[in-house]
Amino acid sequence: MSEPLTESELRQRAVSLLARRDHARRELETKLYRKLGEQPALPAVLAWCDEHGFIDDRRFAGFFVRSRIDRGQGALRIRQELQLKGVDNELIAQALAEAEVDWFALAREVRARRFRQYPGKDQKEKARQLRFLQQRGFNAEQSFAALDCSPEDEL
Repeated sequence: MSEPLTESELRQRAVSLLARRDHARRELETKLYRKLGEQPALPAVLAWCDEHGFIDDRRFAGFFVRSRIDRGQGALRIRQELQLKGVDNELIAQALAEAEVDWFALAREVRARRFRQYPGKDQKEKARQLRFLQQRGFNAEQSFAALDCSPEDEL
């Protein structure tokens, strides 16, 4: 077994990861633990990162929500991904509320980008498009609204 890293070496590793992209606190902790194993100085390094503003779950959640909306993902999927990264539910709700997005319009846009034709009366095609929207994280109401509008509604 190798020796534990010094606090300085751990800081370098943490800052190196954060230089690539923003991380949630628990996500960074998990990543460092997986790569380096048990490190006694890890809590001190995370506290240092907090103090210097290198990790901020509120900021991370806001950027994450915006990037996922730009990818065409719905609130349910975004919430689930942030929970997996260890972001507090209160911060997730706040980030989603601050995004000020029309989830119904986004669902229609995502459906239109992926499928050229509206499903109309074809139940099999409607089910296929519904599954797609729900996998993207749109709730049932948003998904059905996107499927039930006609091409004229888009104009």
